Amino acid sequence: MERTLSLVSTQVGFRTLTLALEAVRWNSNGPALILVAPEVEHRVRGGIATVLGAVQAAMRGNTWIIPAFTSRTMVYPRVGPPDNGVVYLAMQAANARATFFHADLPADPEWGPFPEAVRRLPGTRRSEHPVLSFLAVGPQAEAAVAAQSILDPWGPIRWLHAEDGDVILIGADHTLNVAIHYVEALAGRKTFVRWALMDRRVVELPGFPGCRRGFGAAASLLEPATRRVHLSDWAVQGLPLERMVQILLDLLRRDPMALLCEDPLCLLCHAVRQHVLYGARPTGSAAALP
Repeated sequence: MERTLSLVSTQVGFRTLTLALEAVRWNSNGPALILVAPEVEHRVRGGIATVLGAVQAAMRGNTWIIPAFTSRTMVYPRVGPPDNGVVYLAMQAANARATFFHADLPADPEWGPFPEAVRRLPGTRRSEHPVLSFLAVGPQAEAAVAAQSILDPWGPIRWLHAEDGDVILIGADHTLNVAIHYVEALAGRKTFVRWALMDRRVVELPGFPGCRRGFGAAASLLEPATRRVHLSDWAVQGLPLERMVQILLDLLRRDPMALLCEDPLCLLCHAVRQHVLYGARPTGSAAALP
């Protein structure tokens, strides 16, 4: 079922945003993944505090999760597995700038100010993946973050799927929709190995995802499962995770190269295409990190 509404306003306030969020929910008594475009704070009266308040009001005490990814914890060996979407020697300078993961580490700037506002809420829980952590708020927050492990980075999305949750995009398109990485994992798409600083050591991170820049192509396929409220020149969208998984899993099984970006220099998407064409190659093991 599709629902598209328009609430045109040059200045979006708390009530308007709350009503929009309520309108796009599919399971009003279930959890949700909330994805907020960084620029939304400039389109809402009261900024990110209003966005946070509207999300809390619309969720009505149900649990919600958000990504709080931290790529600056990552380090790279001088030599590592082949076909891994990285030029190792080119990344050595980044090692000197890397920082250890800790629970108070702010998310990457690409996620804007929303994760930091959520992290500071009393009762917020954070998972412990050093790069792909999630924040969770609500009565099932502990269960949501506990579902993640180093070997299962998409555990919180898997938990959301089992709980019949929604995906809510606030001013965002599907290039921010990290739940699509979960679908890629279900489809068996090639993943990568990365390394990060955590607990005074280097931790190897298997199952690391590829590029998100091609995810915008999912929008047309997901349109029948999307509820949308237009707010001036931007929108709030909602779709049920179960239906999203069904649609995109079918797509990736029919076309294993779907949703990859078109940048010829993207090493991640190139590696996925090579894997589809030629299959897996021996990976070997990475050299010791400094």
